[in-house]
Amino acid sequence: MAAPLEIFEELRFVWELMGAQLVFLLPFAQRKKHFILRLCLGGILLSGLSMVHFPLRQMNIILPQPLFFILIGGSYVCLALLTSLCMRACFILTVSDVLYIGTLGYSVQHIVYVIVHEFLAMAVWPSLTEHLGLYALAALLGCGITYFIASRFFVRQLRLCEGLIYSDSPTVIANHAALLAVLTLCTMACQMIFEHSSEYWEWGGIVGLMLSVIIISLQHTALTGVRLGRERSVIEQTLRSSASQYSLSKELIDHLNRTCHDLKHNLQVLKTIDEGQRQGYIEETERSIRLYHELVHTEDEVLNTILAEKSLYCDHHQIKLTCAIDAVSPMIDHISIPDLYALLGNAIDNAIECVDQFEDVEKRVVSLAIRRQNAFLCIQTNNYCEDVPTQEDGLPVTTKADKSSHGFGLKSIRYLAQKYGGTMFATVRDHVFILQVTLPISADSA
Repeated sequence: MAAPLEIFEELRFVWELMGAQLVFLLPFAQRKKHFILRLCLGGILLSGLSMVHFPLRQMNIILPQPLFFILIGGSYVCLALLTSLCMRACFILTVSDVLYIGTLGYSVQHIVYVIVHEFLAMAVWPSLTEHLGLYALAALLGCGITYFIASRFFVRQLRLCEGLIYSDSPTVIANHAALLAVLTLCTMACQMIFEHSSEYWEWGGIVGLMLSVIIISLQHTALTGVRLGRERSVIEQTLRSSASQYSLSKELIDHLNRTCHDLKHNLQVLKTIDEGQRQGYIEETERSIRLYHELVHTEDEVLNTILAEKSLYCDHHQIKLTCAIDAVSPMIDHISIPDLYALLGNAIDNAIECVDQFEDVEKRVVSLAIRRQNAFLCIQTNNYCEDVPTQEDGLPVTTKADKSSHGFGLKSIRYLAQKYGGTMFATVRDHVFILQVTLPISADSA
């Protein structure tokens, strides 16, 4: 009959592995109906299956040593795959994501095993296993610390993926399943070396630990690649939309220009009509026309279109937009119209969105400055900001609940600045949010 310590050793593999996967799945995946019941039943079933290890261990008598090791290793591979299957029964996940989380969870769990169950309990403090309660507490503490550290690297990126990392395809599923199987077998081999080699036992633990860290690093790199790929797709879609929006805006502004031109002539005729009640309307219309022309007048047609569109929006939403623009037309000729529209449009929209939440009219002000500084073109927007935003990767983190669908405006600006060899800088000074884009001026326009 198996001793309590031996039973605990098999149970803790299942429990630690489930715990590791739950650390990553709970903030990432949508839970299925009756989640708690499914999880409890899965845990009980897996705990029972882990006891199969004991009758398998009796095969050591009749099987050659290498074949016996393969049998034991294969049983742990099956148990790891079944644990992943249990997670899929509890969460709405693709098979590929189940295997990805399974591999990640196993790698983190094996770090705990090497540190607590090999180095601490077998090498440094052998008498620890004689006190099962203390041994279990050490394992629990090791899991808590290790899982917390791992979650700091993965949880936020997993949240941004909104329940989907990889779509299912035979190739992706096969690759993830193979990685999990190879990882399990390799760590089992390292464990055998640690337990049965008197000369190289410490290398068994060290190599197993290094292997787990490498797999975690690869999984983190893969997750980052998936997230950045999605962000790039969103940015490119934003830029394509900006190109289309520019055409529509230009048509609108051209139409307004023609309308204003006609109105000026019509108003001259209306002034000759002796009807006092129309005089106020005529004067107000003339004032609006003068303000419109003063506001959008620059030497560059693209800037006129962008500023006219944003000015009309600000006027409609009681936001004051002030502009200080030098003669920059030759300096922006190397920037494509869609890119310039997206860069300036996103910069102004970001400022407008921030001040639009305030009731105080003194805070509902956006300023835009475009000027030359030596060999660089500087574009800067200023707007009032109530709180200092949290910075991540050099950018303010969006405060909106749906973070996966917002926060791409500044990323698009930085992407475009880097595309033209420039930089983007964002900071808050005395409750003023400052966004500055610096672009090198092309040699032809210098």
